[in-house]
Amino acid sequence: MKTKTVQRFFPQSEATLIHQSGAQLSEPSKGVEIVLHTRENETEPCCAEVISGEHYAEIGLSFEGKELTDYDGVFSLPREVGEMLRDGGYIVPEDCFA
Repeated sequence: MKTKTVQRFFPQSEATLIHQSGAQLSEPSKGVEIVLHTRENETEPCCAEVISGEHYAEIGLSFEGKELTDYDGVFSLPREVGEMLRDGGYIVPEDCFA
């Protein structure tokens, strides 16, 4: 799939794996890179990659107009993804974040 990407590095952010019970499964890694992907001929990002050390997650994104309505692949949306979406003019509800 051909996509247009926007990347940003958050040097002070940390990533860790969390079990659905809330238990921390890994030590945090410092520095998080976010890559937003937008398909050719579309305007809203279709997914976000979160990369930090050995940690990797791909988050599917769904929009109605400019508002984020759903995401898939994580329990809560990383604030860094929300920040990038808001910087791009999208509406990200506060209840997306843990």
